[in-house]
Amino acid sequence: MASYCALNVDKYPTNRAEEIFASKRKEFDFIIVGAGSAGSILASRLTEVEDWDVLLIERGEDPLPETSSPALFFNNIDGPQIKIPIYLFHGWLLKAHIEAPYYSSIILLKLAGIYLIIISHGLRSSGLIFTNKGYRYIYHDRSRALCTILCRILTEYQNSSCLGSVQQRCKWTRGKALGGSSVTNGLLYVMGNEKDYNDWEELGNDGWNFASVLPYFTNSTNCSPSYVSKHGTKYCGDDGPMRIRHFEIASLGVEKVLMEGLREAGHDILEEVNGDRFLGFGRVMGTVYDGRRENAAMTFLSSARERKNLRVMKSSAVESVLFEGGRAIGVRVRSEQDRGLVAEVRARKEVILSAGSVATPQLLMLSGIGPREHLEKMGIPVVADRPVGANLQDHVIWAGMYISYVNESLSSPPSPNRLFNSAYEYMVENRGPLRVYRNDLLGTVNVNDPDSEYPDVQFLFIPFERGERVQLSVFLDRIGLSGEMVGKLEEQIERMSVIVVFSILLKPRSRGVVELRSTDPTDPVKIYTNYLVEAEDTRTLVKSVDKIKAILDTDALRSRGMRLGRFDVPGCRHFEPDTDQYWECSVRHVSVSYQHSCGTSRMGPGNDTRAVVDPRLRVHGVDGLRVIDGSIIPEIPAANPNAAVMMIAEKGADIGLDCLASRRYGIVFRIRCSSPSVCIINSHKNFIPTHIPDIARKNSFLSYQISNEDDIRDADGMGDHPHRRPSYGQTYVNQENINHKPRSDIHKTGGSAKC
Repeated sequence: MASYCALNVDKYPTNRAEEIFASKRKEFDFIIVGAGSAGSILASRLTEVEDWDVLLIERGEDPLPETSSPALFFNNIDGPQIKIPIYLFHGWLLKAHIEAPYYSSIILLKLAGIYLIIISHGLRSSGLIFTNKGYRYIYHDRSRALCTILCRILTEYQNSSCLGSVQQRCKWTRGKALGGSSVTNGLLYVMGNEKDYNDWEELGNDGWNFASVLPYFTNSTNCSPSYVSKHGTKYCGDDGPMRIRHFEIASLGVEKVLMEGLREAGHDILEEVNGDRFLGFGRVMGTVYDGRRENAAMTFLSSARERKNLRVMKSSAVESVLFEGGRAIGVRVRSEQDRGLVAEVRARKEVILSAGSVATPQLLMLSGIGPREHLEKMGIPVVADRPVGANLQDHVIWAGMYISYVNESLSSPPSPNRLFNSAYEYMVENRGPLRVYRNDLLGTVNVNDPDSEYPDVQFLFIPFERGERVQLSVFLDRIGLSGEMVGKLEEQIERMSVIVVFSILLKPRSRGVVELRSTDPTDPVKIYTNYLVEAEDTRTLVKSVDKIKAILDTDALRSRGMRLGRFDVPGCRHFEPDTDQYWECSVRHVSVSYQHSCGTSRMGPGNDTRAVVDPRLRVHGVDGLRVIDGSIIPEIPAANPNAAVMMIAEKGADIGLDCLASRRYGIVFRIRCSSPSVCIINSHKNFIPTHIPDIARKNSFLSYQISNEDDIRDADGMGDHPHRRPSYGQTYVNQENINHKPRSDIHKTGGSAKC
């Protein structure tokens, strides 16, 4: 059972909520709200300074073991975090009430030494119970829905998109667990291109261009020695906590055929998706290692969980930020397990919001930071009039096409009992199909400008073999498509194999908005996605049809009998198939969220009326409050944003460490190495060690590259250890200058560090 133990509980920090609610001392240096990708990194980084007490508050609990499997990520989209009451008698399972709001779920559970796998199908459920002496199957009916830890949101109805979804409303999900959405996302690690981040700086965000942020991407990551020996560490580090690897693939044969067709159609085949070329198709890497998901909490918090200066409150919801005289001084937090348990916790230095692109704007507005007109309508006193909730962006998926074919090598559909066997193999031996990813073939194209180096559409191909009706049904249901529209495809999968094609709008022109529904923190916000309200967005997705047709019109795919299929969309039957009018109608009906929302606390300089935070991530109009998560993104990158969110957290942590530490210790600087002999030193200009050349002092926060061992030794004060590299993420303090005052010439021009 050692493999099962590797899936779950002992790697996360202890829940200190009960202790903190009961404590008379409720004061910390930093309070971080939200333990997702950003919050987990921030907590790990800030607690590197032993004198800083950090409180991390998370509304959810520890990730459940089934979120570990790459093969089950579609199950995670709408609720893998499941609580199941189990009834036992003398060690035998009598009955289990299982949450099964959708067609199929797989639950892995350990209880009192008994290991249990439950696979639910609608209102029927089957189970596999086993101990060290073996296992046996069990079967039960009448499963009922209980409580999920993952938040599901339905956006407001709009007639421009998601018309084929349940209730004609887009389905959104939020990760409500330690690790946040890194526990439930599609695992893809995609950085985007240089233009994405250069555009951020052109909008007035100094220090956010691609060259400046690239070290923060690599700082978090750890690619394999074989990758590093071949590609170096420019785009992926070799000693960061987050391990990035290629997936084990279930459909290598299908992928090989598609690659042949793509090459024949004239597309570049990329050896690595994250690189110097931004158009083409290739195998994407992900946050996965040895057949298991690498979530941010396990990656960043597990190493910090024993630190005495880190406290974590789980199942605790922050309801508002507290202010005194225009400064954030703490938060009001309520227990999710005992709603009558409320506390006010104070922050000596800063409150940092890392709750994500929905919860962060909700919390800001509940605290009085937002659009004046909206806050006054809600009856909330205005602390700062900023456009919180505006600038909402997301990548919208159009899933209206699929490729059908007959797989001659498939002799018979998989046995239903194979699901049980697979779960047992994965839990006990870490082998079998639950280790593998359905497909990792990702492509980027520009359908509007053939001369552009940068993409506007991403393609994903999701294959399902003949007989995989359960898996296909789960997939279609999880992304929110209604049963009436997908019935034809579910019948077709009994006869042939299909590949569902995702066309994803990477650079949408449309912008949405998040608004409060009420002043009750438990009420979900109103989300107006405004998907496809700009006609150009719809036209861009329609143009992707020709790209797929061109791929199908190759010898490689024609010889395998692959042909284009389309969903039977009731609302589009009055249009002639395969016309622009039909495809535009299909785009509006078969559009779903890619779960990449961002931008609702936009970053920008003080003179930008659209901005909520400045380039140092401080909230405009107040003191002591920062936002460090995906909501600060001014323009959505042409990539899956989890990599960018981790970069933002790394850079945000450096801002806090460099600036706040300098006021206390004198000289504090961080050293980041991208190779054994190339490092970057970060230090505030008022506290520059004398051995850093004068040319570097012109920058407010310098990034000075050194390229030989002597310079590294001089810079980090390591004395007689010329071959020792600075350890990952370590903060170095010049002990000889703890009481050092800023140099007089710099003191005259700037004074102490401005944080």
